Amino acid sequence: MIARQILDDYQITNGKCLDIGTGHGYLGIELAKITELEMYFVDLDPEALDKSRNNAAANKLKNPVHFVGADVTALPFEDDFADLIISRGSLWFWKDQVKGLQEINRVLKAGGVAFVGGGLGRYTPDDMRKGLQGRKRRILQAQGEKGFIKGAELEAVLQKTGIANYRLLADVEGEPAHWVEIKKMGER
Repeated sequence: MIARQILDDYQITNGKCLDIGTGHGYLGIELAKITELEMYFVDLDPEALDKSRNNAAANKLKNPVHFVGADVTALPFEDDFADLIISRGSLWFWKDQVKGLQEINRVLKAGGVAFVGGGLGRYTPDDMRKGLQGRKRRILQAQGEKGFIKGAELEAVLQKTGIANYRLLADVEGEPAHWVEIKKMGER
């Protein structure tokens, strides 16, 4: 549902897409299925990359795919590299969220879009949303993690980045934002 939302909102169907903190690769795989994007699955964890590689192979993607071991704070891509950058659920695990967002902005092409955060997407039905919301957060908090930032806390992180071309988005109107959208001005 999030992949469909990204396609509907941004209409980016070709070019290069980075899936940052890909984990098992599910979001990038679903986006690849409905686009012709060249996919870069990026994660610091070698085991996560292995799982995303296996999942991509199992889905028989026709898109060119790459698996890159890298930290979001030091992406191994040139400036203005990617047309689309996605990341769901990894922002809260980055050691330096400010630097990570700055790196995403650096490698984003003019006319490109980054969609980074951790909501469930606005297409998720309310009954499903209620069942899913908070489960992972409760697990992390029980393990001593600080939890997910949203709304004003997320805005404070963005203000430290110096990035001007962003907006915060919520899945549900009136709820705190869980997503950051960064748009680079110019033509793709």
